[in-house]
Amino acid sequence: MGGPDAIEGARAVSNDGAQRVALDIADQCKLCAEEQGMQMTSGCRSILAAALTTLAIPAASEDTAVRMFFRRTIGLTEAQIAEVDAGRVVTRQLPGADKPEMAAFGAVRVASSKDTFLKRLRDVAHFRQGPPSLQIGQFHTPPVPADLDGLTLEDGDFDAARQCKPGDCDLKLARSALERIRREIDWKAPDARARATGLMKQMLVEYLAAYQRGRTAEMATDIDSSVPLDTPAEFRKVLAASPYLVQYAPELQRYLEEYPKSAPAGAEDFFYWTKDKFGPKPTVAVYHVTVWRDAADPARAAVASKQVYASHYFQAGLDLTALVDAPPSLGGFYLVDLYRARIDPPTGMLSGVLLGKIRGGIEQGVAERLRTAKARTEAR
Repeated sequence: MGGPDAIEGARAVSNDGAQRVALDIADQCKLCAEEQGMQMTSGCRSILAAALTTLAIPAASEDTAVRMFFRRTIGLTEAQIAEVDAGRVVTRQLPGADKPEMAAFGAVRVASSKDTFLKRLRDVAHFRQGPPSLQIGQFHTPPVPADLDGLTLEDGDFDAARQCKPGDCDLKLARSALERIRREIDWKAPDARARATGLMKQMLVEYLAAYQRGRTAEMATDIDSSVPLDTPAEFRKVLAASPYLVQYAPELQRYLEEYPKSAPAGAEDFFYWTKDKFGPKPTVAVYHVTVWRDAADPARAAVASKQVYASHYFQAGLDLTALVDAPPSLGGFYLVDLYRARIDPPTGMLSGVLLGKIRGGIEQGVAERLRTAKARTEAR
C-alpha cells in the first residue's frame, strides 16, 4: 500500500472510514519495522507519514484519532491507554533508522489547561528543574555571558580541553574553538581554570549567537573523532526520520530546518542551557524551544525542543510534544512526546548491551520529563 494512494483513498471516505484506513497503514508500518528489528526503512517512514496525515483531522474528533494513534501506530495496549487516561506516564521505545539513532514515545493526561502548561513552560529554569538536570538557565536574545553564571564545568572537561587535539578529543568542539583554547589558555598559569571557564562560556554564547543569526547551517562541525561530525547534516537526519512532525505541522518542520527564516504564524522561541547527568559524564547542552499554536485552530499546539549543542554523547536531537485535547468526560489534555536523537554509538564486544542501556535511558528521560511537566502544570 503506497503512501500517496492511501492518503487519496482516505480523503474519499468519511472520518471514521479515514481512520480505519489509517489503522491499516499503521499496521503495515508496524510489521515493516518488526521485520527490520529496530530498524525502520524509508519505506516504513512513508507508510507512517501517510497514517499520521490521515489522523490529522479536525480537533472535534482528535481525541478519537489520538487513541487510535496510541493503539495502532505506537502499539499501546488498552491497559496502557487506560493508564494514560488516569494520568500516569506510559512510554515506549521506537525503532531507529540506524545504529546512532535513538527514539522514544511517551504520553500522559494532564488535569489542567494548555494555557497553563505553555505559560509555565516559558519559565523553563523552574519548569525543567529536577532529574536529570543538575544546572539550568535561560538565555537572553541575543545571549550574553551572564546568562551562564550558574554553570560550573567539571574537572573532566578541563582535562579534556587541555588534552584535546583534532580527531581525538573528549569534548565536542569545532576546530575554531579548539584553536582558540590552544591559543588563549596557558595551562601552567595559576588562573588557567578561571580563564578556561570564562573562555568556554564565551564560546557557547558566541556559538548560540551565530546560530540565531545564520540558520541551522551555523551549527558547528565537531572534530572530536577521526571523522568530523557535520552537526547540521545530523540534525537533518533527525528531521527526515520525523514524519509525525512533517505531517502534523509542516510549517513548524520547515521553520526548525530553516531557522530563523520561515517563522510560522503562532510561533515563539526561547533558548536555554542545561548540565544534565547522562552516563558518567555530565553533559552541557543548549536548546532552542519553539512554542507553536495553529493560528487557524488554536486548539492545535506543539512544543519543539531542538538540540543546538551538546558537549558529550549526542550528535543531534529533537523533542516534539503535542498538546491534544482529552475527551470531555476526562477533561484536561494529553501531552504526547516523540523524542529522537542521534548519538555517538558504542563500539566493541559489549556495544549491543550498551545500546540497550542507552535506549532504556532515553526512554526513562522521556518519562521523567513528562512526570515533571505534569506536576508543574497541575501545581496550584
